[in-house]
Amino acid sequence: MKKYSAGLSIIFPAILVLGVALSSCKKDEEEEPAPSTLVATSNYANMIGPWWATLNGSVNPNNLTAKVSFDYDTISSSYNKSVAGEPETISGSTLTTVIAHLWDLVPGKKYYFRIKVVTPTGTVYGTEKTFNTSDTIRSEILYNDELDYGAVTDIEGNTYKTIQIGTQTWMAQNLETTKLNDGTDIPVVLVKSDWTALSSPGYCYYNYDSISYGVLYNWYTVSTGHLCPEGWHVPADEEWTALTDYLGGEVDAGSLIKETGLSHWNSPNTGATNESGFTALPGGYRSNSGVFNNIRRFGYWWSSTEAPSSNDAYYRKVSYSYTNTDRSSSNKKSGFSVRCIKNNGD
Repeated sequence: MKKYSAGLSIIFPAILVLGVALSSCKKDEEEEPAPSTLVATSNYANMIGPWWATLNGSVNPNNLTAKVSFDYDTISSSYNKSVAGEPETISGSTLTTVIAHLWDLVPGKKYYFRIKVVTPTGTVYGTEKTFNTSDTIRSEILYNDELDYGAVTDIEGNTYKTIQIGTQTWMAQNLETTKLNDGTDIPVVLVKSDWTALSSPGYCYYNYDSISYGVLYNWYTVSTGHLCPEGWHVPADEEWTALTDYLGGEVDAGSLIKETGLSHWNSPNTGATNESGFTALPGGYRSNSGVFNNIRRFGYWWSSTEAPSSNDAYYRKVSYSYTNTDRSSSNKKSGFSVRCIKNNGD
């Protein structure tokens, strides 16, 4: 028994030591964080128009410093173009949303894109995603075929019908230039927060692609004095008043300037005769908070005249449901249509 006990006394300490060692190893393994994986996800495209789109993705760089971009092209898996992400460089271990704005696209095309993440340990790609740019097909505008129209061309080569109403000569189409008449590009502003923060020239299309109705400009674009073609200008408040007075006053002028029919206007397009040839279209507006509203229901046009509030300027509005031409003022950050009027003597 004594010999047996002595043997156990030798074995048990050994087992105890081994157990402690195994326990220690297990404890060390549990305390060591499991390695994580860099995450790069191509999400979706939005704010898509004929020439632009915004790409969205997300990245968790796994505590590495990562440079992020997007590859894109019109052929699957053939990426000849790249654009930096916003933000372009990220680090840490938090999932971060990354976007990129594309401005040089072709209308009516299918595009392929993926997110690309470059770190010191290598390059990781997200899966391929797709989007389609909208086409530039325009719905036909119904002019008054009993009247004689002239024409004027802007700096980009866009040609507009013009019409004489009383002593004034007006554009019979909404302006759509993306350049000032001195050749300066007007920034296209898609993101709502960017539009809201803007206190300089900017434009957009209604919901990014409703080109039949022309361009929506903020008033800072109007105030440059260079928005219209040479020899033309954005009408002052009193020039709008002269137009409505000539057409019988604000109560009925809307009938005489609205395009007839329901191709662009919602029903009932009350009283529309387009007797003047002005051919007003309901392009809606973009609010100073970046929200779009009222396309096919109302048309809004800037004047070049500031309102008593330094933040506002005067505009005119016509409606699908009544005959008035309303005068009011709005925040200069709003996006409205523009009609140009010919300079006196030109």
